[in-house]
Parts: sequence; structure tokens; C-alpha cells
Amino acid sequence: MRKIVFAILASASSALAFASIDLSDFDDDLMRNMDDAVKSLDASIASKDGPAATADAQFIVEGLKWTQSYFTSKGNVEDAVKFATQGHEFAATVADSVAKSDYDTAFTAYRSLVKTCRSCHDIYKPPSL
Repeated sequence: MRKIVFAILASASSALAFASIDLSDFDDDLMRNMDDAVKSLDASIASKDGPAATADAQFIVEGLKWTQSYFTSKGNVEDAVKFATQGHEFAATVADSVAKSDYDTAFTAYRSLVKTCRSCHDIYKPPSL
């Protein structure tokens, strides 16, 4: 029961954080392009297309560096910074694994990347995107 109450309070706290920050200067095009790259990465890993998977993963790595910096500068959104940092690490693991032709590890890191992205989007993605 405590876990449920904590989860509800954490969600409410995150919703308040989202409502209190100005995201008008967020690069929506970058995020849409990263979403496309994440979708493409799935297919690239599945087909063991190393060059395409590497390009997608590197694009995501760079995009999440920007996202991490963006949310760091906003302040008071440590969870968003954490999501961006974790996502960056998972995308880098995908790139490193693909370079070693270790597609099983790449896919595992990819699944973690997707979960991390969803967690952040659940809180910070405006409904219009």
C-alpha cells in the first residue's frame, strides 16, 4: 500500500514540476527526429545493419546530450536530467555493442533506452507532441 501511495505522490510531484517549467524553448524537432531514430534503431538492430544502427545510436547519443544539458539548465527537474543521462548511457551501449557485432547486448540496451524515453515522456512530453 505504501508503494502505491508513494507512486501517486511521485506522479503528482512530477506533474507539478512539469507544470512549473517553461518548455517553450525546447527543440521539438530534435525530439521528433530522435523518436524516428529510436524506431529506425529497432529495425537496424534486428537486421544487424551495423552502419545504420551506429548512425541512429550516435544521433540519439548526441540528442540526449543536448536534452541533458537543457534540463540541467532548467533546474529543479532532476528526474528529467536522470532520464536523459540514463538514455544517453543506453544509446552509447547500443553503439558500442553494435561496433562489436554484439546485437543481443545492443537489443537489451535498446529496450532499456525505450523504457527510459517513455518514462521521461510520461512526465515531460506536452500533449501536443
